[in-house]
Amino acid sequence: MTKQRETVKCEGRFSQLRQHLYDNVFPLVLEERTLIIKKDLDDAWDLIRDDVYNFDQKDPYFESRTDGLRKKPRLDSMALVPLVETPSYGLEKGLVSQYGLSQGNSSKVSEMLEKMNDKPLKFFREILGREPKTVIFPKTKANLSNYVISADIGVGTLVEGGFSGGGIRSDAPFILGINHIENRTQRNLAAVIGFWADNNIMIVSQMQPCRNAKLPSEVKFGEGCLYLAEVAARTIGFDRIATYSAREHPIFKEHPEDWKQMGADFVCMYDNSSKKLGYDGSRHGYHFKDLKNGTGSHPTITLKD
Repeated sequence: MTKQRETVKCEGRFSQLRQHLYDNVFPLVLEERTLIIKKDLDDAWDLIRDDVYNFDQKDPYFESRTDGLRKKPRLDSMALVPLVETPSYGLEKGLVSQYGLSQGNSSKVSEMLEKMNDKPLKFFREILGREPKTVIFPKTKANLSNYVISADIGVGTLVEGGFSGGGIRSDAPFILGINHIENRTQRNLAAVIGFWADNNIMIVSQMQPCRNAKLPSEVKFGEGCLYLAEVAARTIGFDRIATYSAREHPIFKEHPEDWKQMGADFVCMYDNSSKKLGYDGSRHGYHFKDLKNGTGSHPTITLKD
């Protein structure tokens, strides 16, 4: 049975590979089931292993030559974990943490990533122990009072827009959604932050606004998203946080024609925001901060094997 997926304008990264999994691989392996166990991943890998380089040639998942930060996935069944969209399918407990370990992350970070799958609506408040109102943005008095911060997993997962409808598909396997609470009960999506977790480094690859709501008016969008990601990264236990320069962002590797229309916005979101928040790096590569020491004190950083 092919799972039905809600159609939105942007399908997210690696859309050809993911569509192949959903149309041809998962239905064959799972039949009527929706919970994926390790054996299902192994069976799916056996079916796809010889074809993994045939999809998404401009931004291939398994050969990350267009992506200067993301670690190349291992060529085994655990590499399929990030490509499972929720709630179309669910992952057996423990698979997310196994994936985290396979990507070089610590046990603590990997367990925290697992909990993004376990308790998506309670992750920030209960697992990280942070009330949104305690997130006070630098050089302002603005905070996230009257907001809810959700979590989810899976490239291509649709982060629902809330009361006003719509939503945003994730471009990364780990997702934070910033939702504004209106009239006490109505939740509307303001932003999606997507990241990868490699070698104990949070790699922020997606900071995308939703028209349904906005961040506090005193907060610039990119700075707000990157700062919230940093708050989460410190609590989860990452050693460093990194993000792309606008010019090196994978979206422009896959769609170079979009630079003219979107480039200035990405410079503001990624380059300017990183500079304002004290990251090291340059507009010709990437930006990073050492979370253990509190500064971007390393002139070089090894992210990929």
